[in-house]
Amino acid sequence: MLLFERNEIDQCLFFFKECLTHGSKAISTGRLIMPEDWIDNIEERLNSVFSDIFNLILSMRQDQRIRILQRFAFVPESKEQRVKMLKQLVIDYFHASVMTLEESDYKASLTALTEVYTPLTKLEQLVTDSSDDILLQDFVMNMKEDVFKNRCISDSMQKRFIADQLLSSTINDAEDLDVTAIWQVIDFYTESIVLTRENDVEQEAISLSKLGILYHKVLLQKGRAKEYLMKVLQLAHSLQPRNLSEEKWFRDASEIISEYQKEEKRKEEKEWEKSRKKYLDSLKSKLDILKHNMTELSIQKILVWLYTENPPKHSGANKFNVNVKEISDAPGDSLKKLLAKAIVYYHPDKINAEDHGMEYKVWCEEIVKNLTRKYEMMKGC
Repeated sequence: MLLFERNEIDQCLFFFKECLTHGSKAISTGRLIMPEDWIDNIEERLNSVFSDIFNLILSMRQDQRIRILQRFAFVPESKEQRVKMLKQLVIDYFHASVMTLEESDYKASLTALTEVYTPLTKLEQLVTDSSDDILLQDFVMNMKEDVFKNRCISDSMQKRFIADQLLSSTINDAEDLDVTAIWQVIDFYTESIVLTRENDVEQEAISLSKLGILYHKVLLQKGRAKEYLMKVLQLAHSLQPRNLSEEKWFRDASEIISEYQKEEKRKEEKEWEKSRKKYLDSLKSKLDILKHNMTELSIQKILVWLYTENPPKHSGANKFNVNVKEISDAPGDSLKKLLAKAIVYYHPDKINAEDHGMEYKVWCEEIVKNLTRKYEMMKGC
Protein backbone atom coordinates (compact mmCIF):
# COMPACT_ATOMS: atom_id res chain seq x y z
CA MET A 1 0.00 0.00 0.00
CA LEU A 2 1.21 3.50 -0.79
CA LEU A 3 1.78 5.73 2.22
CA PHE A 4 1.56 9.48 1.64
CA GLU A 5 1.27 12.90 3.23
CA ARG A 6 -0.86 15.71 1.87
CA ASN A 7 2.21 17.81 1.10
CA GLU A 8 3.53 15.03 -1.10
CA ILE A 9 0.53 14.76 -3.40
CA ASP A 10 2.47 15.06 -6.66
CA GLN A 11 4.89 12.34 -5.59
CA CYS A 12 2.01 10.10 -4.52
CA LEU A 13 0.28 10.60 -7.86
CA PHE A 14 3.50 9.77 -9.71
CA PHE A 15 3.86 6.51 -7.81
CA PHE A 16 0.14 5.88 -8.29
CA LYS A 17 0.54 6.11 -12.04
CA GLU A 18 3.66 3.97 -12.04
CA CYS A 19 2.10 1.40 -9.74
CA LEU A 20 -1.07 0.98 -11.82
CA THR A 21 0.83 0.99 -15.12
CA HIS A 22 3.41 -1.62 -14.15
CA GLY A 23 0.95 -3.58 -12.02
CA SER A 24 -1.38 -3.93 -15.01
CA LYS A 25 1.53 -5.09 -17.19
CA ALA A 26 2.56 -7.60 -14.51
CA ILE A 27 -0.96 -9.03 -14.38
CA SER A 28 -1.21 -9.20 -18.17
CA THR A 29 2.15 -11.00 -18.45
CA GLY A 30 1.72 -13.11 -15.33
CA ARG A 31 -1.57 -14.66 -16.42
CA LEU A 32 0.43 -16.90 -18.75
CA ILE A 33 3.02 -18.10 -16.22
CA MET A 34 2.00 -17.25 -12.65
CA PRO A 35 -0.51 -19.04 -10.39
CA GLU A 36 -3.98 -17.55 -9.78
CA ASP A 37 -3.14 -16.68 -6.16
CA TRP A 38 -0.29 -14.46 -7.35
CA ILE A 39 -2.61 -12.66 -9.80
CA ASP A 40 -5.25 -12.18 -7.09
CA ASN A 41 -2.66 -10.75 -4.72
CA ILE A 42 -1.43 -8.20 -7.26
CA GLU A 43 -5.01 -7.15 -8.14
CA GLU A 44 -5.86 -6.76 -4.46
CA ARG A 45 -2.84 -4.53 -3.87
CA LEU A 46 -3.59 -2.45 -6.97
CA ASN A 47 -7.20 -2.00 -5.79
CA SER A 48 -5.92 -0.88 -2.39
CA VAL A 49 -3.59 1.66 -4.02
CA PHE A 50 -6.39 2.97 -6.20
CA SER A 51 -8.77 3.23 -3.22
CA ASP A 52 -6.24 5.24 -1.19
CA ILE A 53 -5.42 7.61 -4.03
CA PHE A 54 -9.06 8.06 -5.05
CA ASN A 55 -10.02 8.93 -1.45
CA LEU A 56 -7.15 11.44 -1.38
CA ILE A 57 -8.45 13.02 -4.61
CA LEU A 58 -11.99 13.17 -3.22
CA SER A 59 -10.74 15.07 -0.15
CA MET A 60 -9.35 17.91 -2.28
CA ARG A 61 -11.01 21.14 -3.34
CA GLN A 62 -13.08 20.85 -6.49
CA ASP A 63 -10.66 22.85 -8.66
CA GLN A 64 -7.69 20.74 -7.49
CA ARG A 65 -9.66 17.55 -7.97
CA ILE A 66 -10.56 18.51 -11.55
CA ARG A 67 -6.92 19.19 -12.48
CA ILE A 68 -5.78 15.85 -11.07
CA LEU A 69 -8.63 13.82 -12.55
CA GLN A 70 -7.89 15.36 -15.97
CA ARG A 71 -4.35 13.96 -15.73
CA PHE A 72 -5.07 10.54 -14.27
CA ALA A 73 -8.59 9.53 -15.27
CA PHE A 74 -7.27 7.32 -18.09
CA VAL A 75 -4.42 5.75 -16.14
CA PRO A 76 -6.32 2.77 -14.68
CA GLU A 77 -6.72 -0.21 -17.01
CA SER A 78 -9.57 -1.48 -14.88
CA LYS A 79 -12.94 -0.42 -16.29
CA GLU A 80 -14.41 -0.07 -12.80
CA GLN A 81 -11.59 2.22 -11.67
CA ARG A 82 -11.66 4.30 -14.85
CA VAL A 83 -15.44 4.69 -14.57
CA LYS A 84 -15.06 5.99 -11.01
CA MET A 85 -12.58 8.64 -12.03
CA LEU A 86 -14.41 9.72 -15.18
CA LYS A 87 -17.72 9.83 -13.35
CA GLN A 88 -16.25 12.04 -10.62
CA LEU A 89 -14.70 14.32 -13.23
CA VAL A 90 -18.06 14.69 -14.99
CA ILE A 91 -19.78 15.45 -11.69
CA ASP A 92 -17.18 18.08 -10.77
CA TYR A 93 -17.34 19.83 -14.13
CA PHE A 94 -21.13 19.91 -14.01
CA HIS A 95 -21.14 21.16 -10.43
CA ALA A 96 -18.70 23.91 -11.44
CA SER A 97 -21.13 24.88 -14.18
CA VAL A 98 -24.04 25.02 -11.74
CA MET A 99 -22.13 27.14 -9.22
CA THR A 100 -20.92 29.64 -11.80
CA LEU A 101 -24.42 29.93 -13.28
CA GLU A 102 -25.73 30.79 -9.83
CA GLU A 103 -23.19 33.64 -9.83
CA SER A 104 -24.29 34.64 -13.38
CA ASP A 105 -20.80 33.84 -14.67
CA TYR A 106 -21.89 32.31 -17.97
CA LYS A 107 -18.31 32.32 -19.36
CA ALA A 108 -17.00 30.05 -16.61
CA SER A 109 -20.10 27.89 -16.97
CA LEU A 110 -19.56 27.50 -20.71
CA THR A 111 -15.91 26.59 -20.10
CA ALA A 112 -16.89 23.84 -17.64
CA LEU A 113 -19.60 22.55 -19.97
CA THR A 114 -17.13 22.41 -22.87
CA GLU A 115 -14.60 20.49 -20.76
CA VAL A 116 -17.19 17.97 -19.54
CA TYR A 117 -17.87 16.60 -23.04
CA THR A 118 -14.64 14.57 -23.29
CA PRO A 119 -14.97 12.59 -20.03
CA LEU A 120 -18.73 12.23 -20.55
CA THR A 121 -18.17 10.84 -24.05
CA LYS A 122 -15.47 8.44 -22.80
CA LEU A 123 -17.78 7.33 -20.01
CA GLU A 124 -20.54 6.69 -22.51
CA GLN A 125 -18.16 4.51 -24.52
CA LEU A 126 -17.58 2.35 -21.44
CA VAL A 127 -21.29 1.66 -21.08
CA THR A 128 -22.38 -1.81 -22.19
CA ASP A 129 -25.78 -3.45 -22.43
CA SER A 130 -25.13 -5.64 -19.40
CA SER A 131 -27.40 -5.33 -16.39
CA ASP A 132 -24.41 -4.25 -14.27
CA ASP A 133 -24.20 -1.04 -16.29
CA ILE A 134 -27.85 0.05 -15.97
CA LEU A 135 -27.02 2.62 -13.26
CA LEU A 136 -24.13 3.94 -15.33
CA GLN A 137 -26.37 4.18 -18.39
CA ASP A 138 -28.90 6.19 -16.37
CA PHE A 139 -26.16 8.44 -15.03
CA VAL A 140 -24.81 9.17 -18.52
CA MET A 141 -28.27 9.78 -19.97
CA ASN A 142 -29.33 12.11 -17.13
CA MET A 143 -26.04 13.96 -17.17
CA LYS A 144 -26.25 14.54 -20.93
CA GLU A 145 -29.71 16.06 -20.42
CA ASP A 146 -28.50 18.24 -17.55
CA VAL A 147 -25.44 19.39 -19.47
CA PHE A 148 -27.59 20.30 -22.46
CA LYS A 149 -29.97 22.25 -20.21
CA ASN A 150 -27.15 24.18 -18.56
CA ARG A 151 -25.59 24.82 -21.96
CA CYS A 152 -28.86 26.38 -23.15
CA ILE A 153 -29.06 28.56 -20.03
CA SER A 154 -25.43 29.66 -20.35
CA ASP A 155 -25.81 30.43 -24.06
CA SER A 156 -28.97 32.36 -23.25
CA MET A 157 -27.16 34.50 -20.68
CA GLN A 158 -24.35 35.14 -23.16
CA LYS A 159 -26.77 36.29 -25.87
CA ARG A 160 -28.56 38.53 -23.38
CA PHE A 161 -25.24 40.07 -22.35
CA ILE A 162 -24.35 40.75 -25.99
CA ALA A 163 -27.80 42.28 -26.53
CA ASP A 164 -27.39 44.50 -23.45
CA GLN A 165 -24.00 45.76 -24.63
CA LEU A 166 -25.20 46.39 -28.17
CA LEU A 167 -28.33 48.19 -26.96
CA SER A 168 -26.31 50.38 -24.60
CA SER A 169 -23.83 51.41 -27.31
CA THR A 170 -26.65 52.00 -29.81
CA ILE A 171 -28.58 54.27 -27.45
CA ASN A 172 -25.73 56.07 -25.70
CA ASP A 173 -23.00 56.32 -28.34
CA ALA A 174 -24.88 56.82 -31.60
CA GLU A 175 -26.18 60.25 -32.58
CA ASP A 176 -29.20 58.74 -34.33
CA LEU A 177 -31.09 55.59 -33.49
CA ASP A 178 -29.65 52.71 -35.51
CA VAL A 179 -32.75 50.68 -36.33
CA THR A 180 -30.68 47.85 -37.82
CA ALA A 181 -28.75 47.52 -34.57
CA ILE A 182 -31.98 47.58 -32.57
CA TRP A 183 -33.33 44.66 -34.61
CA GLN A 184 -30.09 42.79 -33.94
CA VAL A 185 -30.67 43.37 -30.24
CA ILE A 186 -34.22 42.04 -30.58
CA ASP A 187 -32.87 38.93 -32.34
CA PHE A 188 -30.39 38.30 -29.50
CA TYR A 189 -33.08 38.71 -26.84
CA THR A 190 -35.42 36.43 -28.79
CA GLU A 191 -32.74 33.73 -29.12
CA SER A 192 -32.07 34.08 -25.40
CA ILE A 193 -35.76 33.52 -24.66
CA VAL A 194 -35.98 30.45 -26.89
CA LEU A 195 -32.91 28.87 -25.28
CA THR A 196 -34.33 29.14 -21.77
CA ARG A 197 -37.89 28.12 -22.57
CA GLU A 198 -38.71 24.99 -20.53
CA ASN A 199 -35.15 25.09 -19.18
CA ASP A 200 -35.16 28.02 -16.73
CA VAL A 201 -38.28 30.04 -15.95
CA GLU A 202 -36.47 32.94 -14.30
CA GLN A 203 -33.91 33.37 -17.08
CA GLU A 204 -36.72 33.31 -19.64
CA ALA A 205 -38.56 35.98 -17.64
CA ILE A 206 -35.44 38.16 -17.45
CA SER A 207 -34.95 38.07 -21.23
CA LEU A 208 -38.65 38.72 -21.85
CA SER A 209 -38.48 41.68 -19.48
CA LYS A 210 -35.51 43.13 -21.37
CA LEU A 211 -37.36 42.72 -24.68
CA GLY A 212 -40.55 44.25 -23.31
CA ILE A 213 -38.68 47.26 -21.91
CA LEU A 214 -36.98 47.78 -25.29
CA TYR A 215 -40.37 47.93 -27.03
CA HIS A 216 -41.68 50.23 -24.29
CA LYS A 217 -38.82 52.73 -24.02
CA VAL A 218 -37.02 52.59 -27.37
CA LEU A 219 -39.52 51.55 -30.05
CA LEU A 220 -42.54 53.01 -28.20
CA GLN A 221 -44.74 50.07 -29.21
CA LYS A 222 -46.99 49.63 -26.19
CA GLY A 223 -48.91 46.71 -27.64
CA ARG A 224 -45.81 44.55 -28.12
CA ALA A 225 -44.33 45.72 -24.83
CA LYS A 226 -47.46 44.75 -22.94
CA GLU A 227 -47.52 41.34 -24.64
CA TYR A 228 -44.00 40.50 -23.46
CA LEU A 229 -44.30 42.05 -20.00
CA MET A 230 -47.58 40.26 -19.25
CA LYS A 231 -45.78 37.01 -20.09
CA VAL A 232 -43.09 38.04 -17.58
CA LEU A 233 -45.70 38.40 -14.84
CA GLN A 234 -47.23 35.03 -15.78
CA LEU A 235 -43.84 33.36 -15.43
CA ALA A 236 -43.25 35.21 -12.15
CA HIS A 237 -46.56 33.84 -10.87
CA SER A 238 -45.33 30.31 -11.61
CA LEU A 239 -42.33 30.95 -9.31
CA GLN A 240 -44.56 31.48 -6.26
CA PRO A 241 -44.21 31.39 -3.29
CA ARG A 242 -40.81 32.92 -3.98
CA ASN A 243 -40.69 36.65 -3.18
CA LEU A 244 -39.58 38.49 -6.33
CA SER A 245 -40.01 42.04 -5.06
CA GLU A 246 -36.24 42.55 -4.92
CA GLU A 247 -35.66 41.34 -8.48
CA LYS A 248 -35.16 44.23 -10.91
CA TRP A 249 -36.66 42.39 -13.90
CA PHE A 250 -39.85 41.76 -11.94
CA ARG A 251 -40.11 45.31 -10.58
CA ASP A 252 -39.54 46.82 -14.04
CA ALA A 253 -42.19 44.65 -15.66
CA SER A 254 -44.67 45.26 -12.84
CA GLU A 255 -44.20 49.04 -12.90
CA ILE A 256 -44.70 49.30 -16.67
CA ILE A 257 -47.77 47.04 -16.65
CA SER A 258 -49.17 49.06 -13.75
CA GLU A 259 -48.59 52.23 -15.76
CA TYR A 260 -50.43 50.72 -18.74
CA GLN A 261 -53.33 49.62 -16.55
CA LYS A 262 -53.70 53.07 -15.00
CA GLU A 263 -53.57 54.64 -18.44
CA GLU A 264 -56.21 52.22 -19.72
CA LYS A 265 -58.40 52.90 -16.71
CA ARG A 266 -58.14 56.66 -17.23
CA LYS A 267 -59.03 56.19 -20.86
CA GLU A 268 -62.04 54.01 -20.03
CA GLU A 269 -63.22 56.46 -17.39
CA LYS A 270 -62.88 59.36 -19.81
CA GLU A 271 -64.84 57.47 -22.48
CA TRP A 272 -67.46 56.44 -19.93
CA GLU A 273 -67.90 60.01 -18.69
CA LYS A 274 -68.30 61.17 -22.26
CA SER A 275 -70.80 58.38 -22.97
CA ARG A 276 -72.87 58.90 -19.83
CA LYS A 277 -73.26 62.66 -20.25
CA LYS A 278 -76.27 62.30 -22.55
CA TYR A 279 -77.94 59.97 -20.05
CA LEU A 280 -77.30 62.41 -17.23
CA ASP A 281 -79.03 65.08 -19.31
CA SER A 282 -82.12 62.91 -19.82
CA LEU A 283 -82.14 61.99 -16.11
CA LYS A 284 -81.83 65.59 -14.92
CA SER A 285 -85.28 65.85 -13.33
CA LYS A 286 -84.86 62.53 -11.48
CA LEU A 287 -81.34 63.45 -10.39
CA ASP A 288 -82.57 66.75 -9.00
CA ILE A 289 -85.10 64.89 -6.86
CA LEU A 290 -82.40 62.41 -5.81
CA LYS A 291 -80.07 65.23 -4.79
CA HIS A 292 -82.86 67.01 -2.87
CA ASN A 293 -83.90 63.88 -1.00
CA MET A 294 -80.34 62.95 -0.15
CA THR A 295 -79.85 66.39 1.36
CA GLU A 296 -83.19 66.96 3.09
CA LEU A 297 -84.46 63.53 4.13
CA SER A 298 -83.33 61.17 6.86
CA ILE A 299 -81.63 57.94 5.88
CA GLN A 300 -84.77 55.97 6.73
CA LYS A 301 -86.91 58.17 4.47
CA ILE A 302 -84.32 58.09 1.67
CA LEU A 303 -84.36 54.29 1.66
CA VAL A 304 -88.16 54.13 1.82
CA TRP A 305 -88.41 56.54 -1.12
CA LEU A 306 -85.90 54.53 -3.19
CA TYR A 307 -87.51 51.15 -2.52
CA THR A 308 -91.07 52.39 -3.16
CA GLU A 309 -90.55 54.89 -5.99
CA ASN A 310 -87.40 53.50 -7.67
CA PRO A 311 -86.98 49.83 -6.75
CA PRO A 312 -84.08 47.96 -8.37
CA LYS A 313 -85.28 46.03 -11.42
CA HIS A 314 -82.12 44.34 -12.72
CA SER A 315 -81.31 40.65 -12.49
CA GLY A 316 -81.32 39.34 -8.94
CA ALA A 317 -82.58 42.59 -7.47
CA ASN A 318 -86.08 41.15 -7.08
CA LYS A 319 -84.64 38.77 -4.50
CA PHE A 320 -83.94 41.47 -1.98
CA ASN A 321 -85.99 41.27 1.19
CA VAL A 322 -87.19 44.74 2.20
CA ASN A 323 -89.81 45.68 4.77
CA VAL A 324 -90.54 49.39 4.32
CA LYS A 325 -92.27 49.60 7.74
CA GLU A 326 -89.20 48.19 9.49
CA ILE A 327 -86.93 50.62 7.64
CA SER A 328 -89.11 53.57 8.69
CA ASP A 329 -88.80 52.52 12.33
CA ALA A 330 -85.14 51.42 12.13
CA PRO A 331 -82.93 52.53 15.06
CA GLY A 332 -79.83 54.63 14.38
CA ASP A 333 -77.36 51.81 15.07
CA SER A 334 -78.74 49.75 12.17
CA LEU A 335 -78.55 52.49 9.50
CA LYS A 336 -75.06 51.66 8.27
CA LYS A 337 -76.10 48.07 7.68
CA LEU A 338 -79.23 49.21 5.80
CA LEU A 339 -77.16 51.58 3.64
CA ALA A 340 -74.65 48.83 2.84
CA LYS A 341 -77.47 46.52 1.76
CA ALA A 342 -78.96 49.23 -0.47
CA ILE A 343 -75.56 49.83 -2.10
CA VAL A 344 -75.40 46.13 -2.98
CA TYR A 345 -78.94 46.12 -4.42
CA TYR A 346 -78.37 49.12 -6.71
CA HIS A 347 -74.71 48.55 -7.60
CA PRO A 348 -74.15 49.13 -11.36
CA ASP A 349 -71.70 46.24 -11.67
CA LYS A 350 -74.69 43.91 -11.34
CA ILE A 351 -76.52 45.56 -14.25
CA ASN A 352 -76.44 44.26 -17.81
CA ALA A 353 -76.84 47.40 -19.93
CA GLU A 354 -78.07 45.36 -22.90
CA ASP A 355 -81.04 44.10 -20.87
CA HIS A 356 -81.93 47.24 -18.91
CA GLY A 357 -80.38 50.03 -20.92
CA MET A 358 -77.53 52.46 -20.28
CA GLU A 359 -79.83 55.09 -18.80
CA TYR A 360 -80.91 52.73 -16.03
CA LYS A 361 -77.27 51.76 -15.37
CA VAL A 362 -76.28 55.44 -15.06
CA TRP A 363 -79.27 56.07 -12.79
CA CYS A 364 -78.22 53.25 -10.42
CA GLU A 365 -74.64 54.50 -10.54
CA GLU A 366 -75.77 57.91 -9.29
CA ILE A 367 -77.88 56.31 -6.55
CA VAL A 368 -74.89 54.27 -5.34
CA LYS A 369 -72.60 57.33 -5.40
CA ASN A 370 -74.99 59.19 -3.10
CA LEU A 371 -75.58 56.23 -0.81
CA THR A 372 -71.84 55.64 -0.55
CA ARG A 373 -71.25 59.24 0.49
CA LYS A 374 -73.87 58.82 3.23
CA TYR A 375 -72.20 55.60 4.35
CA GLU A 376 -68.75 57.23 4.47
CA MET A 377 -70.16 60.06 6.61
CA MET A 378 -71.45 57.50 9.12
CA LYS A 379 -68.20 55.56 9.41
CA GLY A 380 -67.05 57.50 12.41
CA CYS A 381 -70.39 57.21 14.14
